[in-house]
Amino acid sequence: MATTTRADTARKEEYLDLHRWMCMAKALDDRMHILVKQGRAPFVGSSRGHEGVQVASTAAIGPDDWLVPHYRGLANAIVRGLTMKEWMLAVFAKAGDPLSGGRNIPGGCYSYRRLKIAPVSQVVASWIPKAAGIAYASRLRSEASVTLCTFGDGATSQGEFHEGVNFAAVHRLPVVFVCENNSYAISVPIRLQMANPNVADRAAGYGIPGVTVDGTDVPACYTAAREAVARARAGDGPTLIDAKIWRINAHTSEDNQLKYRTKDELEEASRHDPIVRFRNWLLERRWITQERAAAVQEACDQEASDAADWAEQQPDPLPEDALKHVFASNWIQVPNAKLD
Repeated sequence: MATTTRADTARKEEYLDLHRWMCMAKALDDRMHILVKQGRAPFVGSSRGHEGVQVASTAAIGPDDWLVPHYRGLANAIVRGLTMKEWMLAVFAKAGDPLSGGRNIPGGCYSYRRLKIAPVSQVVASWIPKAAGIAYASRLRSEASVTLCTFGDGATSQGEFHEGVNFAAVHRLPVVFVCENNSYAISVPIRLQMANPNVADRAAGYGIPGVTVDGTDVPACYTAAREAVARARAGDGPTLIDAKIWRINAHTSEDNQLKYRTKDELEEASRHDPIVRFRNWLLERRWITQERAAAVQEACDQEASDAADWAEQQPDPLPEDALKHVFASNWIQVPNAKLD
């Protein structure tokens, strides 16, 4: 009879955490769609289909590392420690929203200094040079931190992608670039974006490793991310990971994807749900049962519902706080300074 070692138990618990975080992301995503349909929330930028690579890559970095996610990175934030109540405060734009103080659409533009989540932006690819800059700052400060930067395939068609990755490569910065490649830049298919659909192939042009991985395969994503993080932390520079995934929902709740995706394609996408695939992987190893997996998702669904009901009742932002944290409150006075 095979014996279970402490290492086996630790690995099992590690992967069960990944599963729970994915279930949390799905629960929040599903609840936000319900809120939008009820007219209680304004917007959803769905992360369904992205949960696997988001959870795996973020779990590969440590608490002292930096996360620079794109605006679809709900699961990334959950792994860093974002709670459902905190997210729902942002959904309802409440005064207690720790992400933006109720100033932005859900997931659109936010940051969380305590969790070392750098400001998210809706300006596509604008955060990639920022990630390189954060990694450069870590180098200048002799810090051991690694920066994880995520983006979609559409971002790789922007100049900022080249500028950020090239700068990081030249200076061998401790940054890991993860492309969540769902083959669509909003409504534009990848065949109309680039002649070579393999984003990882571009890494050769920068002199850094490029890794292609099935983004619906959580263990494979976790392995690839941990290797890239270890490489960055050892001083060997950045890695570009191309995670191939399927976008299950529309680009946003404002989007009608039936205008550019066939019903057959949508049915195929639903068969590539990373949560289902990972659950089956856990079942095969007897690390979870069907009943336990269902209970985890049910508990997450209930928590998301309760968080939404709680957040909706919280105080709204005060009008007099509209410019808070927008302009500097303490100006530095320079003697005899002249403004031309």
